[in-house]
Parts: sequence; C-alpha cells; structure tokens
Amino acid sequence: MKEWLASFLPIFYLIILILIGYFAEKSRYVTNIAAGLSQLINKVTLPIMIIVSLSEQNISDIPISELITIASVAALAIIILLFVNYNIGKLIQVPVENQLLHSYLGSFGNVIFLAYPFISSLFGERGLLYAIIFSISNELILWSFGAYFLSRSADKNDVNGKWNIKYLLNPNTISFFIGISMLLLRIRLPEILFSPLERLGSATVPLSMIFIGSILTRSKLPAAIRCRTIWSICAIKLLIAPLIFIWGSLLLSLPTSYRMMFSVIALQISMPSQSSLSIIADRYQADSAYAAQTIFISTLLSSITLPLLYLICINVFKV
Repeated sequence: MKEWLASFLPIFYLIILILIGYFAEKSRYVTNIAAGLSQLINKVTLPIMIIVSLSEQNISDIPISELITIASVAALAIIILLFVNYNIGKLIQVPVENQLLHSYLGSFGNVIFLAYPFISSLFGERGLLYAIIFSISNELILWSFGAYFLSRSADKNDVNGKWNIKYLLNPNTISFFIGISMLLLRIRLPEILFSPLERLGSATVPLSMIFIGSILTRSKLPAAIRCRTIWSICAIKLLIAPLIFIWGSLLLSLPTSYRMMFSVIALQISMPSQSSLSIIADRYQADSAYAAQTIFISTLLSSITLPLLYLICINVFKV
C-alpha cells in the first residue's frame, strides 16, 4: 500500500493539472493556451529550473565509485533505449517525421518531479541521491545530443548533415551547461536570487501539464488509446526495459552495497515519458500532440507499473 500511494499521489497531481489545462481550453474559458505557454516555458521557466535544480544539488556524500557507476549505467541505459525505440519505431512504421520524437518519448523519463518523491519515500535520502545522479545523466543526454538532433531535424535547410554548433545554441542547453558547471564548481546562488528564481523555475512542471492538457483538446483521445506506437513506448519504457535491466543485474552478482542503487536505476528507467518533451516538440515543430498523448497515457499506466516494479526490486535485490 505504501508503494502504491508513493507513486499515485505525484501522478494524481500531474493528471489534475493536465485536466485543468484540458477543460480551460476545451470550454474556451482560456483560448490558445499552448502558444503562450510554449514560449514562456521554453525561454523563461525551463532554463531557470535547469540552472537552479542543478546548481543546488549536493552529491558530495556519494562515493566517487558509486557516482561513476550510476552515471555510467544510467547513460548506457538511455542510449540503448534511444537505439531500440528508434529502430522499433521504424519497424512498426512510425511516420518518418515522428521517429526521432518517438525514440525520445520511449527513452527520457519523468525522472525528477515524479521520481524524486516516489524514490525518496521508499529508499530515503540515499535513494534520492542516486535518483539525482540518474537525472543528471538523463538531462545531459537530452540537452546535448537530444536537443542537437531534434533541432537539426527541424532545420529544412540542413541538407549536408554535417556537425553544426548552432543546433546546440538554445536557452535550455546553455542553461544545462551553466547549471552543471555551477554544480561541479560548487557555486551557489545567493539567497536573494535563489528564492525568486527557484519559485519561478518550479512553475515549469505545472505549466507543462497545463500545456499538455490544452494540446490534448486537439487530439482524438480514443484513437490515441488505440495507437499501437504509443503502446509500444509504454510497453518498452514502463515494463520491458526495467525488467530486462533487473534480470541483467542478477547475472552480475551485485555486492550488497549496490543493490539499492540498481533498484533506483530500474525504477528511473521505468518512469513515464518526460513531461517537458511536449514543450520541446512544440519548439522544434515536431508532433506535440503525439508527445502529449504519450505522456498522458504513460503517466496513467505508471500508477500500476511503478508499484509492481518496486515490489519486484525489493524481492529480487533484497533491499
């Protein structure tokens, strides 16, 4: 019961926010929500959230061997997921213009807003620190390679496919490297700046959920529920990938000290699609409706899969 409540409450909050955005747009109480929110989030609140959340982390309590292990395993898991989802997307005939977004939705998870309260309630402060390291790897890949390829795919003038630094020059990627530099150099914002910026950055998640709700008004939800490409993402992200990871971990005969770490990694892998991907898709002229549908459905399903995977982890790893 504890694990179900730990996963359900953050999911419930997300769903409520999505429904607020949906009914506000559907009833025309507020019109054209998505257009205004997309720019506000992409250019203001999300960059601020990235800098503040990274610069304020304290990972000094984690031994360097554990830090390198979890960061490396997290990066490897995400890269494998990107490769698998991209190729499965081709196999099940995801439209060419959606193949990159499809692979992102199946690889980058809601590893902060949903994961932090869920994991900290089950594994305490130590588990939360492991979750933070995983999320840094997730954000590093998303805001470097992820942003680069999505930006390049949106550029109709890119015909030679050569490396170009301009595809990395966006507010969120720049903010990530500022934040990670502050983290590594242990630079903290003064309280007079941190307090207002932290409050503004924390608005990113609720605003993103409202954005998703407004986008869903343009979608045919019954058709989305029947969409096999969305179910492919949900099956791989929420169940197949974490179960394969757990099985593979068993073959390694992990030392006792690593069992909690690998439980946290398994749960982070199984998080539903990252909520900011709908905003990113809108920014780069990708299919934001497809992203919103996938985020909504995977988030709903995770209320069932996350408690199930937690029970598997504690029985397999004996945490």
